[in-house]
Amino acid sequence: MKLIKLSIAVVTFIAILFNAEFASSQNFASVSGIKSINLVGVDGKAGKISLSKPVVLIFLSPECPLCKNYLPGLVKLQNSNKQITFYGIVPGKGYSLKEIKALKADYQINFELLSDRDKEISKYLKATTTPEVFLINTTGAITYKGMIDNWPTSLGKTRLVVTQKYLEDAISDLLKGKISYKETTPIGCLINDI
Repeated sequence: MKLIKLSIAVVTFIAILFNAEFASSQNFASVSGIKSINLVGVDGKAGKISLSKPVVLIFLSPECPLCKNYLPGLVKLQNSNKQITFYGIVPGKGYSLKEIKALKADYQINFELLSDRDKEISKYLKATTTPEVFLINTTGAITYKGMIDNWPTSLGKTRLVVTQKYLEDAISDLLKGKISYKETTPIGCLINDI
């Protein structure tokens, strides 16, 4: 019995340290903070992000060529990872719900697209670029942020072969229970209202 209590205490202590590490390094998002952010779905109704399962937040622009090139692969990634909820976030007031809905239909997007008209979640997570992804677990720990993979080398330039699948690897690590934080610098269109 003492061994069980000691094991529980050790696990609790590790969890506290883990969350403290994420919080102190600003790699932690408040679950209640994310839930309180006002977003709008393509149907015009209020949309919320649920952290009942881990989530991938993908910051997108309907006009960004890189975003459009990534959408088919993101749809496949969502299909193969049903234990994670994907959300597409369109920041700013530059795109109407009609344009966002057209993007969803044109690319047969199988995850929810949400308009972040006031850039609340963009600012909260310090997202700067489309496409930029965040993988967040159910406690609010951001386990990965940045590029989807290493296909783009700079704005307008891509490599012939993808050699690093950052998001896919981060999802795999999370699902295997590996505790880590990784970050890459996103390449793409800057988030703005133009």
